[in-house]
Amino acid sequence: MKLNGWQRIGIIVLVLWAIGAASQSRAEETSHLAFVTEYIRELSANENTRADAERELNASNSSRGKLSSSIHAHTLIQLELQSQIYKLKSMHLDPPFDHLIPTIITLYERKMDLFQTIIDISSTMLAGPRPGVDYGKLAAEVPKIRALLDHNDHTLFLSTPLIFATLIDQKPDSKNHLSHLIITKKEREKLIDDLTAAFGKKLEQKNQKYAVSSASVLKAYLSKGYKCSDEPWE
Repeated sequence: MKLNGWQRIGIIVLVLWAIGAASQSRAEETSHLAFVTEYIRELSANENTRADAERELNASNSSRGKLSSSIHAHTLIQLELQSQIYKLKSMHLDPPFDHLIPTIITLYERKMDLFQTIIDISSTMLAGPRPGVDYGKLAAEVPKIRALLDHNDHTLFLSTPLIFATLIDQKPDSKNHLSHLIITKKEREKLIDDLTAAFGKKLEQKNQKYAVSSASVLKAYLSKGYKCSDEPWE
């Protein structure tokens, strides 16, 4: 049978799609240790940029200074989140954790959008009075945005147990319990040391920010309850 031009194009498209699908299915899974190590780094970076932004805003005495600081500080947070999204998009986890990284990326992107709204509001107010702009309405939007940011960070915090679960060996012990991690004692200690070095005394504070709370939860899970891959099995 002789194929016409459109039929040939259709076959080529199907072949290319099949090649792409096969390539995607063969994508090598990211080391779970590498993923958790990166997430701890991101928790630290996000807490540092948040704290820096808070200090910068508190140091500004005038309304214009606070608006200018808001634009600067929140832009820095956006840039950090952007670099984290880029890194996470290079990672891939197999089922049952395949939705974890895309979910984190979506939450980071949502944070960037919310911070952009704050930047836009601050820029409009810094520019001075203009006809047709309801400045009262703009100012009223900021507390709403902060509430949405809190909700977003709370959702990220709730994912912390699942992030730790990527380190749990799915092979049960003789009592049919999942009692081991897939990492060695040395690797576990390195993760604990990373958390301690990054957050220090903040891990002992009450009323912790969400990034610090996530770090506290990860450290608690790593510190007790599970044996490592190089420890005896029962």
